[in-house]
Amino acid sequence: MNKVLYIILISLFSFIVISCSSSSDGGSSTTSTDNTTSTSDDSSDDSSDNSTSTSDNSSTTDTTAPTVTSVSTTADNQSSVSITDNIIVTFSEAMDTTYVTTSTSDTNCSGTIRVSSDNFSSCVRMSSEPASSNSNMTFTLDPHDNLTVGTTYKTRVTTGVKDTAGNSMSSQYETSSGFTTSSSSSSSASSATAIASGKYHNCALLDNASVKCWGKNAYGQLGIDNTTQMGDNTGEMAVLPTVNLGTGRTATATAAGYYHNCALLDNASVKCWGYNNRGQLGIDNTTKMGDDSGEMGDNLPIVDLGTGRTATAIAAGIYHSCALLDNASVKCWGYNNVGQLGINNTTNMGDNSGEMAVLPSIDLGTGRTATAIEAGGYHSCAVLDNASVKCWGYNNYGGLGIGNRTQMGDNTGEMAVLPSIDLGAGRTATAIDVGHYHSCAVLDNASVKCWGVNGNGQLGIDNTTNMGDGSGEMAVLPSIDL
Repeated sequence: MNKVLYIILISLFSFIVISCSSSSDGGSSTTSTDNTTSTSDDSSDDSSDNSTSTSDNSSTTDTTAPTVTSVSTTADNQSSVSITDNIIVTFSEAMDTTYVTTSTSDTNCSGTIRVSSDNFSSCVRMSSEPASSNSNMTFTLDPHDNLTVGTTYKTRVTTGVKDTAGNSMSSQYETSSGFTTSSSSSSSASSATAIASGKYHNCALLDNASVKCWGKNAYGQLGIDNTTQMGDNTGEMAVLPTVNLGTGRTATATAAGYYHNCALLDNASVKCWGYNNRGQLGIDNTTKMGDDSGEMGDNLPIVDLGTGRTATAIAAGIYHSCALLDNASVKCWGYNNVGQLGINNTTNMGDNSGEMAVLPSIDLGTGRTATAIEAGGYHSCAVLDNASVKCWGYNNYGGLGIGNRTQMGDNTGEMAVLPSIDLGAGRTATAIDVGHYHSCAVLDNASVKCWGVNGNGQLGIDNTTNMGDGSGEMAVLPSIDL
């Protein structure tokens, strides 16, 4: 019996041990499963994190090639474009300005943005490198000279441009048809900004910086390459051509002499045309210009004002011309029979080879410079930097305003001792104008005084007495009753 009980107890113990072992194995399996799940979760998280990190790094590397999205205001196929227009190029991306360049020193096709009218054999010279805007996506090109009228231009952008990520354009861009400038530089002109009158003709500076002249044209003074009078027959003014001042050139001022004209151009050079019997055109000969085909435009020479010198103002007399230069000096050329050129002799200048290159500036007095210049019949006047006035040349009627009838500027040393005009106690000048034998000034108090010949009352002093040709007359010269 005891033996049987012992066997039963042993069996129960074994069953319990086996059950506990199975339970332990199941827990391990569960734990393993948990661990596996945890490992799987960790692996999933790591993989996900790594994948995300790789994806983020990939998105910061921009490999998109930039493109040209527009070229304006001179869009492809556009016509009647103003000769003063700029060219604007817009890209799809922000560009590295280091690689957006153009030609600024000459007409060679250099730089990454180019504009050409001859299939890029030569290119338009620009005044500066392209100006950026719109977060470096838009670039403006400003031509150094005005574009040529009636001409088609194309724009090219090379693959040398790069965006800020360093990407180049995948292919070169070029407008297919280009843009065409207006067939006449005056097509958009609607009004005049200044006028000048000669003996039998007139000229106007228009609001698009072109010039038109009309009237008598026997010597080419209208600047239209013939001698046809304009404005004396029906319909002529409507078809009056502009003066051809040269490729890309426009005017900022104009002056009219007896039978010739001068224009101050947009590049501060000077050109004159018309009658040239005394060298008044300043081209070192006496050849009329503007009266025959092909004489105007690029064939009309600029006036040699001296090495490095440019002009800020111009004036024209009967047969002579003057310019106020960029250094505030004055030069006059042409007829000099009575010293109107102010060079202490009576030698005409500008009518023979090489004369303009050696033409001296006028001696206005120690330390004195000019702020304005005018030319009359046979004399010239300047407003000086101290607001005084000096005149030189013909003086038979007192037009120089120096209290005598002595011509000044026709003999050695005269200009150095040329006196200023007595405009009245404490009075100075703000402007001058010069007639045939008389002169006038606007004074600092806005009054006007005139002196010289007065046979027809041109001095406005209620008599016909010449003033300025006798001692003491200028000190008592009355202002004009306006």
